[in-house]
Amino acid sequence: MSAATRAKLIAAGTVRIAAALRRHGIEAAAIARLRPLTPGQEPLVGVATEKVEEAEVGQVLVLRGLAVPPPVPLLQRRGLAGVASERPLRAAAEIARAGLPLWQGDGRALPPELAGQWLFGDRAGLIAFPAALADAVAAEAEDAMAYEEFVAEQVSAGGGVYGLHIPSGDGARHAFEQWRKLRKGPSG
Repeated sequence: MSAATRAKLIAAGTVRIAAALRRHGIEAAAIARLRPLTPGQEPLVGVATEKVEEAEVGQVLVLRGLAVPPPVPLLQRRGLAGVASERPLRAAAEIARAGLPLWQGDGRALPPELAGQWLFGDRAGLIAFPAALADAVAAEAEDAMAYEEFVAEQVSAGGGVYGLHIPSGDGARHAFEQWRKLRKGPSG
């Protein structure tokens, strides 16, 4: 996982990521039965793995059933981005103290196809989506945030929202592209 993709996804959040996935014809799989250990914890973002011994830096460890989490120092050594567990964990406080985001469930089974999927969780919820789309979705979500900023500036400057909906025509696309060029400056 590239640091740039991860940063874009964190900035975009669940709602924009899900919207970008819909543009690709994919409904992000919401995992509603898992909740963050604390509401203010860092976002959970990374590719899901179920085997800590095969985990790569930046992946999210998924624990199923009555699995006992590996010792926290091992999670840290492996460079994991967080933990998602079907059940509440006794080591939850220790995992949180280590700075790892933790999402816990109520004991009901997680979807079987999570391994290899991207997991993203923030205050709006936890979703899973195909890893192959992560870079494209991150870029599209970043564009959506830029367009939201453009529209806010237009409205703040006294303009109306009529005609600013991108699918409504080339005028909005052209104005947005000009705005972006100005934002990037002469070297952009």
